[in-house]
Order: sequence, then C-alpha cells, then structure tokens
Amino acid sequence: MATPLVLVVHGRAGGVVPRALRELADDLQVRRQAPVVLQALTAACLPAPDSLGRGLRTLVPLMLLPGGHVRVDVPGIAAHWRSWGPVRRVPFVGAWPSWQRVLAAELAGGPEPLLLHHPLHGAVAQRYLDFLATRTGSRLVPAPYSDAPGTTALTALNLANRGPVLPLALAANRLTDSLGSLVGPPLIERKPFAAVLMEQLEALP
Repeated sequence: MATPLVLVVHGRAGGVVPRALRELADDLQVRRQAPVVLQALTAACLPAPDSLGRGLRTLVPLMLLPGGHVRVDVPGIAAHWRSWGPVRRVPFVGAWPSWQRVLAAELAGGPEPLLLHHPLHGAVAQRYLDFLATRTGSRLVPAPYSDAPGTTALTALNLANRGPVLPLALAANRLTDSLGSLVGPPLIERKPFAAVLMEQLEALP
C-alpha cells in the first residue's frame, strides 16, 4: 500500500487552499488508495500528527522556489509529523528535473521568455534562480505580489508585447489574481504542469 502523503502548500489568507490543489489531493487519494493531507502554511495550526497513524508518511513541499518556507517552515512541519512516526521528505517541486523540463518546454519559441517570481533573498535562492534561468533559457524577474498592472516594476516589462511569460506560481495567488490577463492561469491549471505533478506524486512509494 502507498504511504500517506502530506502535501505542504502555501495557502491563502486564513489557511484557504485553492480549489485546484484540493482537487489534486482528492484525485491522488483515489489513485494511491492512501490518505493525502494538505498542510497550508497560512493555516492557524498544524493537523494532529496522529491523524495518519504511526507508520511512514511522505512529506512533499508543493513549492517552486527555495525560499524561507522551504528552508525553514518545511523542516519544522516535518519535525511536527515526525513526533508521531517516521517521515520521508521529498525535494520541493521546483527542484524536480521533470518539472524543470516542462517549464523549459512552455517557455520555448519566443524572444527572451520571462518567469515572474516572488522576490527572494540569500545566496541559496540566487544560485537556484541562476540555475533555472540557464535551464529554461528565460529571464527571471521578481514581481512582488502586491504589484498590479500599471505599477512601475511590471509596466517596465511591457508584458503585453513580449514572448512567453509565465508566473512562477503553482496555484492561484495575488500575483496571478492581478496579472491573469497578461500571464494566464497559475501552473497547476495548465495541463502539462498538472500532468507531471500528478504523475510524480502518484508514483511515490
């Protein structure tokens, strides 16, 4: 039997999890025939660690960048679940070679494609951004989630008259809310990304 999954997601205000992520968890639970728990970082509290029993559980950060959530929050969540049983951790989604290949394919075919991402700080994050730029052939541009069309940072990019532009956002957030007409839906709502995510998660032991 497959091990239970704990999918760590950012979530929205008040711990709300976007529908696309809830549907992913429901589909995975049916396909794997094992429990799937969604843990939102914005939730007020963590689930009871005994909710999945004392057996092995697999923790997967559904995050695309090695920011503070991946480096600090995820280890804390893993320790919480480990208080009740063994935990196997999977690298964050942005580190998966299969995910990077889909990103590169989606950005191919246009002049200087752009990846818009939440601003990051620190040497680890910068090394990852440099690697991803090389891997996908794109330019990575920080776009604060508070920015909206017409603000200086994004107006300078002239998004409406460029080649491919992708929001480096797995599920709906403030960035995709404000720029949806220019960059399209979040990545989980695009078939190639949803397919590779489901395929990799379903295949976990």
